[in-house]
Amino acid sequence: MDHRQRILAAVILTIVVSLSVGFVTEYARQSMTFSWAIEEGDDFIFDVIVTGQTTNSTVRPIPFVAMNNTRISVEIISLPNVSIVFYSKPFLENIVEHTKTSSCFINGTEIPTAYRFTINKHVSRCVLPIGGWLHLDAFFQNQINRPFMEHESYLSVFRRTSFYFGYSENDTLKAQGWYGIINLETGVPLIVSFWLYRTSQALTYWYNVTMNLVT
Repeated sequence: MDHRQRILAAVILTIVVSLSVGFVTEYARQSMTFSWAIEEGDDFIFDVIVTGQTTNSTVRPIPFVAMNNTRISVEIISLPNVSIVFYSKPFLENIVEHTKTSSCFINGTEIPTAYRFTINKHVSRCVLPIGGWLHLDAFFQNQINRPFMEHESYLSVFRRTSFYFGYSENDTLKAQGWYGIINLETGVPLIVSFWLYRTSQALTYWYNVTMNLVT
């Protein structure tokens, strides 16, 4: 191969590599494209179910038991910028942990502060931007291999019609977690659930709060 052919071959190789990188970059860009399908001011209704048990109800009643069989209204009040998201940490810090909602009982009365803060926190965590589900699923593991061992992990599972997103933590005296089953077209959770199990010498208790989307 003479000098001219070597140069031509090098040019062709450069073009092929550039095009390949371009295709990969465009595919990656599209897979990372997040957008909001909802708007600030949108309102959603959830039915609340609470279960739990305590070894001594006179010392500590079951947390959230007053919310059992209630219906709440959740309003979207703030949606963060999702134009560029590449890694799991900024997604968790800037989008998942961003407070997006305000809530009250369906008749307009206030939810007690101790409950309202926690409810808004967990619903907000499960209100997600749409469009980048496969990329988002790659951020987190799909399951806890040893759920009864000490661990702390976010979880995600991309399904045919929904997206599972949650968190699980377990240590010696406490186990807690939350998850949402999220609509792929709206990013709104169909189900939000959170729970806590705590034990000590004086008291052991657990509770589970599940909120089901009505509208």
